[in-house]
Amino acid sequence: MKTQLLAGWRNLTEGVAALAFALMFAAFIVQIFSRYVLNAPVSWSLELCAIAYVWVVFWSCGLLVCERQQIVFDVIYQTFRPKARRWLAIANTSALGLIFLAALPGTIDYVWFLRRRDSMILQIPMHLVYACFVIFMIAVVVGSGLRVKYLLGTDWRKQL
Repeated sequence: MKTQLLAGWRNLTEGVAALAFALMFAAFIVQIFSRYVLNAPVSWSLELCAIAYVWVVFWSCGLLVCERQQIVFDVIYQTFRPKARRWLAIANTSALGLIFLAALPGTIDYVWFLRRRDSMILQIPMHLVYACFVIFMIAVVVGSGLRVKYLLGTDWRKQL
């Protein structure tokens, strides 16, 4: 049951990311066609590309890409023995989670403040445009907590 629920959640998040990417790509193609074939560029497609890009990046980084799949510069980190890497990972992950948690109320407040503004061309409320950043921050906090929990568990080597 739990694995089916997780698989369903994964499919949903991948579907949202794929839809946002497809929307961005379609708007990009419309812009190219209108500019170079029709010689009449449309401005809405640039804004739609930018909004879809923001959603693709933050949605995917927050909900789809796990810690081990992120691009990292870990030359120094890899020189430590596994137990030391474990404690470094606990410290780093805890610090990251706590920093994001501390910044979350201000971020939510600012994104909520943005409800007063709309995008220039499509008139999309800006709090909807940047709501994905709040989702991203919450996902980082939850993911950090889970990673620290697993690093403190008996099967911690899988997290390094």
